[in-house]
Amino acid sequence: MGLLDKILAKDKGPSPRQLRRAMKQVTQIHGDAATRVGALERLAEWGTPEAASTLLRRFTVQVSQGSMDLEEKQYTVRLIVQIGQSAVEPIVQYLQTEPEVTWPVRALRELLPPQEFDDAIKNVLDRLATGYHRWPEAKSVLIEHLSDDAFPQIRATMLKFLEDENDDVLVAAAQYLARHADEEIRERLIETLLGSEHRPRVRGRIFELFQEHDWPVKGYRKRVEEVIAEPFYLTAKGTVRRRGLPG
Repeated sequence: MGLLDKILAKDKGPSPRQLRRAMKQVTQIHGDAATRVGALERLAEWGTPEAASTLLRRFTVQVSQGSMDLEEKQYTVRLIVQIGQSAVEPIVQYLQTEPEVTWPVRALRELLPPQEFDDAIKNVLDRLATGYHRWPEAKSVLIEHLSDDAFPQIRATMLKFLEDENDDVLVAAAQYLARHADEEIRERLIETLLGSEHRPRVRGRIFELFQEHDWPVKGYRKRVEEVIAEPFYLTAKGTVRRRGLPG
């Protein structure tokens, strides 16, 4: 290959073979850390969406030395941010399919203004609310990263998550909704509580939310009385209290 061919090839970005080699190196959990880091840096220099997608694969593995793993993932976030806008779409695609989303979300937050960040997370959650996801814990992490400003647009999706089979997801949705509760949300939370007979963690957290916000259970008192258990109880006014805490 002549000099001009090499320059043109560089302008076009890495070849599929180069990406496959880099992928193998960044996900190799044994061996010299310098090999992984070198591959990460090459991908950042290439700076293409395909290179960003390959960089993101570093978050799918964990090396045995915890401090090294942490440092490399922090460095990977910086390298992804260095790529810029070309990394945004690969991150969004990654968030829709992978279990470890905490690090990519941090990179996305640095790449986008707050409203665009919320919009991107909302779009991912909208998709995850209507389809199967192998790793539901990712949904709870994404919910926790949403700002309160996103509530009007994400409200309907959060209500769908009250029906999620995973406790972490349901609890995360309930906590987010509770910060913006109106009468419909209050009733949906009570109905979720009543329908969680075999989910003590869900029931306990919803009772705590009613305690924290001093909400009454009006319209549902008799049914709530049938399921409420220590350390929670209902006051004469129909509000939830927890024994051992100031009433």
